[in-house]
Amino acid sequence: MPVIKVEYAELKRMLGVEMGDDELMERLPLLGCDIEGFDGRYLYIEYFPNRPDLYSIEGIARAYRAFFGIEPGLREYTAEEAKNYLIVDKSVSGVRDYVVACEVKNVKLDDELIAELMELQEKLHWALGRDRKKVSIGVHDSSRVTPPFRYTTVAPEEIRFVPLGYEQEMTPKQILEEHPKGIEYAHIISAYDRYPIILDSHNNVLSLPPIINGELTRVTEATEEFFIDVTGTDLKLISQALNILATALVERGFTVRKLEVRYPDKTLTTPDFSPEVKKLRKSYANRMLGLSLSNEEIKACLERMGYGVRIKDGEELEVLVPCYRCDIFHEIDLVEDVAIGYGYGSFTTTLPEVLTTGEKLPIEELGEKLRMLMLGYGITEVMSLMLTNERENFYHLRREGEAVRIKNPISEEHTIVRTSLLPSLMGVLRLNKHRELPQRIFELGDVVVLDTSAETGASRQRRLGIALIHDRASFTEVKALLQALMRDLGIEDYKVVAREDPAFIPGRCASVMIGEREVGIFGEIHPEVLTNFELEYPVAALELEVEALI
Repeated sequence: MPVIKVEYAELKRMLGVEMGDDELMERLPLLGCDIEGFDGRYLYIEYFPNRPDLYSIEGIARAYRAFFGIEPGLREYTAEEAKNYLIVDKSVSGVRDYVVACEVKNVKLDDELIAELMELQEKLHWALGRDRKKVSIGVHDSSRVTPPFRYTTVAPEEIRFVPLGYEQEMTPKQILEEHPKGIEYAHIISAYDRYPIILDSHNNVLSLPPIINGELTRVTEATEEFFIDVTGTDLKLISQALNILATALVERGFTVRKLEVRYPDKTLTTPDFSPEVKKLRKSYANRMLGLSLSNEEIKACLERMGYGVRIKDGEELEVLVPCYRCDIFHEIDLVEDVAIGYGYGSFTTTLPEVLTTGEKLPIEELGEKLRMLMLGYGITEVMSLMLTNERENFYHLRREGEAVRIKNPISEEHTIVRTSLLPSLMGVLRLNKHRELPQRIFELGDVVVLDTSAETGASRQRRLGIALIHDRASFTEVKALLQALMRDLGIEDYKVVAREDPAFIPGRCASVMIGEREVGIFGEIHPEVLTNFELEYPVAALELEVEALI
């Protein structure tokens, strides 16, 4: 989680109220942070990743002025009407589709404030931008360029400019290959034939997003006006990032001026400081929190969290969410802030109305026994994600099949739920191929397989997977391990039957049968599978259904 460095004296000044050091230190964590340290000048405060609006001293002071009752309710911001514009060329579509921007006047800077501004910028790159992939921010000294601005693309060697921190001109291709920031972030745009760029009316380069700004617009203590651009792949995210940065600058006393952003099919005026309207039911909030709060009490709790609230009727409240809050998606998110505003220390403890005793499920007891046996055999436990993708789960194992798909996957690497532990184990071996051999690993984890007899069309299974890699890993070795496991579990009525599976070498693969049911498979991994997982030594593996062993 991000740790924010805050000058303590400046924080007290921005709170605008006299408060003793002990009282302030005691009350700061009430909003949901940990104080990591204090060196006499700076506080080091850790906040959750879902609150990027608290990643600056301005955001922290604003939140605590509301929370402490100094300025409760919705903080309203205004921006001057747009005088300039930015033209978005259609060539950016499919490369880095979106941009929003604004101008900032009456800027007064010193080294400390410049460092804080850059820190907020980088924290937003991390929290909202997925390390600049989805959001990247450029802050420029606008006195050195001439509007209108243009967001377009250029060929890798079409233009030359001096990147930030350098003295010589470079092409975009050279920046990606030689500049430290270019090397670090080249993976975001290097696959495209053309790269995004922001120019002024004289074709001066402001930035090559999301890589580096131009040296021409470097921000210094002499800077009196900003041009801020935010580019990315998600219009809502970049708008939220701009709002967080712009409102922090307004808190500093600077003046924000809107900018027209002219897309081929629409025109936006940014930033938009208007709040988002959400609904909150009193009955829902009380049911979730186990309280009996009135509308007025809920309103007071939300105002302590910086919201505007209008009571519509006896049941419903209309909540005005500040433009800098990007973590409110559902009614339950408002309920959480009601709880924080109410104060976690204000909740009374109660005993459960029903007295019950619990015990471990048989499958969990067996799982603990399996872990102890595996460790006793000298095998190391690993844990991996249940989410994977078709390439790893099927193609790399030379298998075909269907799996439960994720409706809205967050990445191409996590599109399905795994149907086997084997690809997860092979993936772990791939990540550790630089370490010495032999490696003997196991995982006790869940898979999900399609099942027409199940109500949901799929069933979840607990499985034990084992993988052994070294220069002599073999069918015989993994079979001996299976026999030892069955002996120590006291299972005698099982048999081993030859079978074929594309993931294993023909003739070196077998099923584990209990009665007429196949409960596992083991053998030597096929050389093509080893190549797919970038492994250079033989692998023997075993996978068993745990429930069948009870």
